[in-house]
Amino acid sequence: MSNIKLFVVDDHPIFIDGIVGLLQDTPGFEIIGTANNGQDFLDKIKDNQPDIVLMDINMPVMDGIETTKELKIQYPKIKVIALTMFNDIRFIKDLLEIGAKGYVLKNISREDLIKAIHTVAEGKPFLDVAVQEKVISSMSSSDEDEFDDKEADLMVQNITSRELEILQLIALGLTSQDISKKLFISKNTVETHRKNLLAKLNVKNTASLLKFAYKKNLV
Repeated sequence: MSNIKLFVVDDHPIFIDGIVGLLQDTPGFEIIGTANNGQDFLDKIKDNQPDIVLMDINMPVMDGIETTKELKIQYPKIKVIALTMFNDIRFIKDLLEIGAKGYVLKNISREDLIKAIHTVAEGKPFLDVAVQEKVISSMSSSDEDEFDDKEADLMVQNITSRELEILQLIALGLTSQDISKKLFISKNTVETHRKNLLAKLNVKNTASLLKFAYKKNLV
């Protein structure tokens, strides 16, 4: 299996050095470059693209949000993990809506960062714990659905692979319309899968659905 090619983009050289130091000796990873802003990054990857870019949000010249937008146009196969100090729901939603696959804070542990990279490399979304809590708390919900582990495990077994895929996209902040375009299915089909998920997991709304999904490590 080939190495996961990584690129680090941040306007603080000391932070870049720290991330490179954390990851450069990790088996299966290859850091192919670093950049101090989004434009510098886009210029450097013309001949050699990474699989995943670890990218800060607040940078001069071109910030992480604009860079991600441009990246999805020029190099849609490159996966973005936002690696930032900003734990603001506005930034989280903006990055996820425009195509970032992961969102982690700069105080993340080495082990969790490695887990995030592997998860995103597999095509799955990754939000660190603090970000998950921020996303869930931003959704208005009066539900306090609680299940015992056996009951919850039985519920999970009833979820189809397509429903799980849609659940993961919902966790990334995509709307039903966005999901329909991404999966080449109708919006009505997405809504049907969403309703089936609510019924199968015995929850009343999206906030409770995501709460259940994060608790059971489905996303």
